[in-house]
Amino acid sequence: MALALLKFPEAPDSFRKSILHTLKEEQNHTRWYIQRMQECGIQFGDLPVSPMIWKHIADMESPLDYVSRLSLTFEQANLDYAHYYSKVLHNLGDTKSAKILNTVYQDEIAHVGLGIKWLRRWKEKSQTDWDAWHKQLHFPLSPIRAKGVTPFNEEARSKAGLSEDFIASLKRYQSSRGRSPDLCYFNPFAEIEFSQPGWTCPRKLHELAADLEPAFALSAPSQDDIILMRRLPDDAQRDRLARFGLTFPEVLPLSEIAAVKKNRKLRFIRPWAQLSPLLSKSATLKLRDLLPEHLVAIPSQLCQDETSDFIALHPFENWVAKELHGAAGRGIHRFTKETVDQLPKKPLLIEPWLEKIHEISFLFQRNPAHEGGLRSIGIVHQETSRDGQWLSSESRAKPSQGLIPELACLLNQVVFPSVKEDLMPALEALLSEDDYHGPLCIDSFFYRDPDGSVKWQPVVEVNARWTMGRIAHQLRLKVAPNRSLKLTTCSPLEAKELSPPEPDGSHFRSGAIALGVPSASSSRVPVVLLN
Repeated sequence: MALALLKFPEAPDSFRKSILHTLKEEQNHTRWYIQRMQECGIQFGDLPVSPMIWKHIADMESPLDYVSRLSLTFEQANLDYAHYYSKVLHNLGDTKSAKILNTVYQDEIAHVGLGIKWLRRWKEKSQTDWDAWHKQLHFPLSPIRAKGVTPFNEEARSKAGLSEDFIASLKRYQSSRGRSPDLCYFNPFAEIEFSQPGWTCPRKLHELAADLEPAFALSAPSQDDIILMRRLPDDAQRDRLARFGLTFPEVLPLSEIAAVKKNRKLRFIRPWAQLSPLLSKSATLKLRDLLPEHLVAIPSQLCQDETSDFIALHPFENWVAKELHGAAGRGIHRFTKETVDQLPKKPLLIEPWLEKIHEISFLFQRNPAHEGGLRSIGIVHQETSRDGQWLSSESRAKPSQGLIPELACLLNQVVFPSVKEDLMPALEALLSEDDYHGPLCIDSFFYRDPDGSVKWQPVVEVNARWTMGRIAHQLRLKVAPNRSLKLTTCSPLEAKELSPPEPDGSHFRSGAIALGVPSASSSRVPVVLLN
């Protein structure tokens, strides 16, 4: 504040007098803090302080810079901090400290009011308060610094004179608070991109990805990250989802990916899928080869011309052929011994078609060894069509919840121990070959043998990427950690008729949440169902 007085001697006298008055109040705050610290046995200087605020403000170039950076950013955050910690200290019985912070809180309301008064006087008339302030903040300073990491205090902001639109815009705003963000984006056709360099996504698939990507955007990034999207969420969508604890991080257009990579300091790039040889179905065969023999009872082979010779060796009548770089049910061909000649002449993963009883997927995350290495994230229950296309993923608070007793017993007594003792060591060996780090999922299912017994097929497919099951799991942890959550899709018409869940104490009752907003070209909308 003293620096602002020295830097801007030509500023209006009323502005400079208000800065001087604020400076005196801040000096009082400091005296109160020092005195209370001494009473608590702490001397000024015993604890380090951060120069962060000074670094962000000292190079201010105008009075408008000053009110934008200090009054409307750091002092606005104190509307949250001072109010919250005053109540915390009061509840702990420290009424003296609580009283100090409450007085500071009242002063900060006036300081923020001063900032919005002068912003309105100096901004362009065509600009809204929010646009003028946001434009004035230069990277790395952003509106996120105007919010405390405490409950958002709308009442104080209203008392300071901020408009409803300004308050709502700030409440929904998200970006990194300091650490370099990870860059996330949804590339659901990575298998095709890897197998066909230079492939261009058709418009129909581009629109499908735009419809589905809100589910990924709400689950994969943290609030410190950046998500690139084909279709940016509007304010109404953000506000609707925020009711359920679902917030977007900083969102930018996917078309700007090259500029973001060039101009932003990024920590990691974390797409839906890394372009890797592990995207091939051949990874499934490699993993099966690493498993103990008793877990690979079903024959499978990578074939091209010798398909007939392979299936002739086995008694199964119904078979399935999977193209090596198909995903989400694409590139799957069901056939019999009589129709084998109709298969496309290309490398195919061939295996018997089994009648599934129940499908599950095991979720894993592999980080470098010093960050925990390979770890199990959880299990989800899957539903696919007869052609292998994904229909839904359900994450349950208890993995065996809802299963028939026979399956629940098999899951707990056989499957889980085998995942830990057999599957994870084999998976670690497979991933080490390509030095892969990131999310992955192993699709699995139960089926009934001709003799009537229930069997487990441990490895149906290796997905070295995010999956809809992983999204369902992450969304459940955010929305309803003690409930079951199913992720599926519905038509735009059905999405409009959904009954959203209502709060029930600290939880939500059963209901549906549409994650996306249908466009004119939308065919499906991602939806979560709470049970």
